Amino acid sequence: MEHVTDLDLPGGGHTTVVGVDAGGPDDPVVVLLPALGVAAGYYGPFVKALAAEGIATLVADFPGQGVSRPRASRRHDFGYAAVADLVSATVAVAQERYAGRQLALLGHSFGGQVAIVHLATHETPVGALVLVGSGSPYWRSYPRRLRLLAQTQALGAVAAVRGHWPGHRLGFGGRQPRRLMREWARYARGGALLLEDSGGVPAREPDFADIELPVLAVALDNDHLAPQGSVDHLVGKLAGATVEHRFVTRPEGEDGPPIDHFAWVRHPGSFAAEVAMWLRAALSRA
Repeated sequence: MEHVTDLDLPGGGHTTVVGVDAGGPDDPVVVLLPALGVAAGYYGPFVKALAAEGIATLVADFPGQGVSRPRASRRHDFGYAAVADLVSATVAVAQERYAGRQLALLGHSFGGQVAIVHLATHETPVGALVLVGSGSPYWRSYPRRLRLLAQTQALGAVAAVRGHWPGHRLGFGGRQPRRLMREWARYARGGALLLEDSGGVPAREPDFADIELPVLAVALDNDHLAPQGSVDHLVGKLAGATVEHRFVTRPEGEDGPPIDHFAWVRHPGSFAAEVAMWLRAALSRA
């Protein structure tokens, strides 16, 4: 059964958590964290595929994305920390609806970055993490390094001048707040995910090495947005976690387009079963 929960956000904003019921008391529950600028509804086919494997999944629109309001603007500005706070609210919805069941996060692309910020800065009942096409934007972790550096810094500069990143008009990342893009561009430039503090405290990176749980890091075939080096750089921060790496491609003879940064969402095929199997094994050891 599909369900919808409305959430109030700090400052008078709101968003929606959507999910699909599946499984029983012994089955895991997944909180899925979207890619930059991608609405929760986009993940419907993958969520339904996980449900067929007995795994309930919840997805929330990140602040300012999808049905969430208000949109990013000069007056409505926030960074990674605010997005990570929303993860806590979504996890609370999962705990209330599926009391007693084990929880996992699944972060896609930018959602994986948000996941590790959440895990490093919040008390959480989450027992496992799946990263899919999720890497660091650090320019040295990409094949075309200087091009990537120029692109990421230009993005940060545009956001600074306009008061937000107009990705909905420019074809990348959706409309995003200035602070988030400043933090992201700094991450791309220096390799550290430094979070700014509203109280004037110098930006610092959370203690990602303190994250101690099983992690599945999935690099995707044909993924130019999160190549293997980018995935490795992100996961390299998780010194305290037990990390399993996998490279996923479309099995020969399986219907669907070639796997890439987004194709697995709309045409999951056997990938959903692979994720479900890993989650059950990882959480059984937790």
